[in-house]
Amino acid sequence: MCRNYNIIFSLLLLITKSSADWDWIGCYNESKELYDTENTTVIIGGIFPIHFWDQENKKYVLNKPGLLWVEAMIFAINEINHSSSFLQKTKVGYRIHDSCNDIKKAMKSALELTQGFPPDGKCPCNSSISKVVAVVGDAASATSAKVAAILSSTVTTQISYSATSTDFNAKQAYPSFLRTIPPDNMQALLIVDLIIHNKWTYVSLIACDDEYGRVGFSELLQILKEVEVCIAVQEIYDVKSDVSDLLTIKVIEKIIQEENANVIVLWCQRPEAIRVLKKAESLRLHNKTWIATETYGMSENIYDIDPNVVRGMFGIVPSQVLYEPFETMLKSITPNTVNRNPWIQEYWREKSCDKGSTINCSSINLSELPKSKYAEVIHAVKSIIIGIQSYQKLNNTEPIKPKLLFPYVKNVSFTGLNNLTVSYDEQGNPVVASYSITNLKQIKNRKLKWQVIGSWNDKSRGIVLTSDSEIDYAGGSLKAPVSSCKEICKPGFFAFSFQSSCCWKCVKCANDSIQPKYGKSNCTPCTENKRSNINRTVCIQPENLYMKANSKEGVLLITFSTIGFIFVLLAIWTFYKYKDTFVVKASNRNLTLLQLVSILFILLLPLVYIHKETEVYKCGGQLFYFVCFNSIAISVNFTKADRLLRIFKKSKSGRLTKCSILKTNKVQFLTVAALTFIGIVLSLVSFFSFPVQVSYTQKTLENDKILVVYYCGGYYDSILFLMIGYVSLIALVCGVYAFKARNIPEIYNEARLTSLAMFVFLLSWLIFIPLYLSANGEQQKPEILCFVSFISVICFFLIMYAPKLYIVFFKAKENTRGRFKVKIAEFTKISNEFDRL
Repeated sequence: MCRNYNIIFSLLLLITKSSADWDWIGCYNESKELYDTENTTVIIGGIFPIHFWDQENKKYVLNKPGLLWVEAMIFAINEINHSSSFLQKTKVGYRIHDSCNDIKKAMKSALELTQGFPPDGKCPCNSSISKVVAVVGDAASATSAKVAAILSSTVTTQISYSATSTDFNAKQAYPSFLRTIPPDNMQALLIVDLIIHNKWTYVSLIACDDEYGRVGFSELLQILKEVEVCIAVQEIYDVKSDVSDLLTIKVIEKIIQEENANVIVLWCQRPEAIRVLKKAESLRLHNKTWIATETYGMSENIYDIDPNVVRGMFGIVPSQVLYEPFETMLKSITPNTVNRNPWIQEYWREKSCDKGSTINCSSINLSELPKSKYAEVIHAVKSIIIGIQSYQKLNNTEPIKPKLLFPYVKNVSFTGLNNLTVSYDEQGNPVVASYSITNLKQIKNRKLKWQVIGSWNDKSRGIVLTSDSEIDYAGGSLKAPVSSCKEICKPGFFAFSFQSSCCWKCVKCANDSIQPKYGKSNCTPCTENKRSNINRTVCIQPENLYMKANSKEGVLLITFSTIGFIFVLLAIWTFYKYKDTFVVKASNRNLTLLQLVSILFILLLPLVYIHKETEVYKCGGQLFYFVCFNSIAISVNFTKADRLLRIFKKSKSGRLTKCSILKTNKVQFLTVAALTFIGIVLSLVSFFSFPVQVSYTQKTLENDKILVVYYCGGYYDSILFLMIGYVSLIALVCGVYAFKARNIPEIYNEARLTSLAMFVFLLSWLIFIPLYLSANGEQQKPEILCFVSFISVICFFLIMYAPKLYIVFFKAKENTRGRFKVKIAEFTKISNEFDRL
């Protein structure tokens, strides 16, 4: 039988060695084993990474947490052996191996422990004492997976205290695997909750390309996308094989370039994580916030790195437990204590307290070891012991069969250290996943120190911060850094993506749309003619501002219009009643009546602008109305001035010549009609050629009251100025003609009055242009137009018709045929004398 075991062991050993020979320089050429199997009936195996490969120094170095875990297992077994609450008449032994954090070494240890080969190599063919019934270990997910592959063939119980990969949830591949530490998906949930808690929305994610890093990277990446946290830099690569650090340098350079991403999750085993952080130190990657996973979330190796790089780091570690009996035991182990653990001597040598030391080592003990996961090791040992206890109650057969033991271990449930409940679910994970959150603080003398600042469990999913702990953030700030490429949009703003669908800037909602809440939702248009307030947070029914009849401006305009209207009606009545007098006849009563009627309509201009709603056709009607009646009023004066000038140029005698083509009313009416028609055509062509549209401006008051002014926009102002220019051109030509005919012998001297009236008319509209363009708001523009129109037409009316009305009512003696002939004779005599000179 022993020969068969030797053959099996040799074959398995050959398989694990097929790729390359091992090089255990610094991790021992021959396997060392710490064991206590004397007079024992049950043996538990332990696999711990007591050493790990230091890539920088190219050698294996002591792993202090691994040394602590060894002592925790020994302490737990000794405590059980001296307790009356556990196994009766059964002494528990142990066999502990160093996996050196190496897959091949871990597999070799698993074979030696389960096949019963003792460290001296002798085959106990007649005994099974050296075989372990269960194994505690290993730490890393990668090594634990290979150990599980061996142990699962015999369904030997394996409880890991540190392997967190979610791959172990596949029970078909790992049927006898249990763990006392929560899996990576729980750790990923906590990291995401920590990111959300600090309102970080743009982070970098770096992972090592191994079994531990790949699974964690995948879990975390998926959850971050679900909660819409953006990933600035996401890299997964083999740090171990990156001998020249070229890949690490490229990754860190990418992180440096991402100025908005101030948080970095580094998901690696402790040796690789330390290596990445040291390279970040050499590249001066300062003032970034790192989130460390459970493998190095309380590692003292971080203390040797520049505080500018790692200060403010957050660590995710299993719930920290302080077990006073174990702490006391650690303090009792000093360099002067005889201990069977061979690896403790290496620790003393590192402290310069080995044999022959000249320094005082009386104050040095194992309590200085980093307190990491020793509760998980103790819980793993107690789970196995309680499972054995349950097994023995129902099975009196000896020895214990590992395959039959596993169900009993899996179904244990007990209260562990610090009242933590220890039990396993269907996937072999702890039922309760609880973590501590640590923070790397800088204390006196620039020294770094880990401190627990909070806790978390998977049931509440809430981060509970310790009330008396301040958080030290990167750069020494007491305020969480901003790490976002997307703003938290306040009400009135929406998220506008500019780089990717994940990142955005907050842009204010457009007019008449709102966003009442914080977030990134799109703006909602206002309905039912409502308008958004100035903050774009609520839709308000606006108050339309327009020229009202009861407003101050409206009352003033209507008053002016009414007064002017009365005077013009009085003039019309007067000219009709005294139509046979020479003053009325000389001014061409038909054209005069036409001009007075056009002035009446100009005075009614406010009626075109006093309204509630502005529409495009109304804008066109305003232009048509303006040019039509102003053209008539000015064209009448033009025809009169032109007729008089032509008549008295032809005949100094004062008599009309038969060759004058402007002597008839018909021709003068046609001239007025032609000039007016040109203005109307010009307005219509301009209106249909250049778009006029209804626009609006709004003003929001402090109480969120919105005032809206609708006005004619587009090319409306340009067309209006064109119409004013056309009418002004007629007035200018009329003024020139009237000025030339200023000395005509009419009793009321109409040519001079026409010249003055055209001057005032042109001056009024010249002043109008700067007033109109500098108007304080669109609401004032129609008011200015109406007032200037009133001023120009009333001045025009007074200049042209006040002297005539004065003669009619107060100078009736001069309003005779004889008086008119005397004026003509005097003009003719003076003209002939000038001709003879």
